[in-house]
Amino acid sequence: MTTMKTLAMTGGCCGPRAAPRAADFPGPDQIRTEHDLVRVVEIGRGNSSFTKTFLELLDERHTVYRGVETPAVIRMRGALLLALGHRALPVTALPFVLEELESPHDAWLTAVAAHVLRKFPEPSATFAEPLLSALFNIRHRDEIVRLPDDGQQTSGAVGDTTTAVGEVIRTIGWLGRAGVSCVSRLEQLLAENPGPSTSPMLVKTIEAIGSDDRTAVPADAWNGEDTAWAIASSSAHDISSVRFQDHSGTELTFADAFHGRPSIVVFFYTRCDNPTKCPLTMYRFGNLQRLLEQSGLGDAIGMAAITYDPEYDRADRLLQYAESWGAKPSAVHRILRTVGEFAIVNDYFALGVNFSASGVVNRHQLEAYVLDGHGRIAHAVTRRRWEEAQLLGLAARLMTPSRLP
Repeated sequence: MTTMKTLAMTGGCCGPRAAPRAADFPGPDQIRTEHDLVRVVEIGRGNSSFTKTFLELLDERHTVYRGVETPAVIRMRGALLLALGHRALPVTALPFVLEELESPHDAWLTAVAAHVLRKFPEPSATFAEPLLSALFNIRHRDEIVRLPDDGQQTSGAVGDTTTAVGEVIRTIGWLGRAGVSCVSRLEQLLAENPGPSTSPMLVKTIEAIGSDDRTAVPADAWNGEDTAWAIASSSAHDISSVRFQDHSGTELTFADAFHGRPSIVVFFYTRCDNPTKCPLTMYRFGNLQRLLEQSGLGDAIGMAAITYDPEYDRADRLLQYAESWGAKPSAVHRILRTVGEFAIVNDYFALGVNFSASGVVNRHQLEAYVLDGHGRIAHAVTRRRWEEAQLLGLAARLMTPSRLP
């Protein structure tokens, strides 16, 4: 475990040292190891000139994550979030913070995200749902953790100890009137008698929200950014000949799968142990299938779920996994693995994923794409959780009039 110590910024007879500048340290593309990242975090925390560097290092594709194990990835990302929220959390860091709350898995990283969200200048009602997601999904994986300003991760230590659940509840309380939509869920959890430490916190938070003397929820400082954005429907790469195998064992090309109709493409892998990521993705894939059928678009819009882990996720495993989460794979709605060419697909979609030395995924973001009838990316929905109706609406706009029901 790497310990991040605060470096002294003053020095002996020479007097105060000059404040460090981002230009004095390696750029994000030159940071290769956890040690490099730690050094930049030590120097740059609380320094706004390092914000861009820290944000670039949070990109899952960064080489600093390549070949390292998941615990190191968690340490690095937590340290970056703590550094970004050392004084005031910048708006550009919010998508990364809310992602950790919306798809929580590690107690320490969830606690970090809740903690630094309180460093944002003003509460927003848009923070309520991610916080509730964190509370209800992490409570069975909760741990005692420490959150010192230097980003050190320890478990079961004395001193400034907290828990993920405790940090999330405190942050919901920080919302004040902006958290009024949380009250019914908090009361639901309180009725379940969650324990002697959690119950008083819930009571205090519910009372704090109800007694906030502001006459109305203040205008949101951050109203949420549109998680779907359009991409110019052209690509420098032609991947039409890239080969896949589907859930039935049938081999086909990218052109076979994605040319001729708009398509919705999501990514997952069967060894994912975060229920709020891949299992939820496949569950929503099944929901989207049913929504397409109800809309009369079942065969007019293609769908595919592509695995990040094609060597392990063979056809029989893909089929079993999809069906276990309620999806019904078909010739139009396929579950796919690449056949020897995942790197090309990875580059084409610019996937937010990286891998350990053994080739197992060590970090990935949520991501979904809408392709036009030529297989070109028209829209992307990444990092935050996508909605079934959202993707259906984006794909339907790409249909030719003759194919509309």
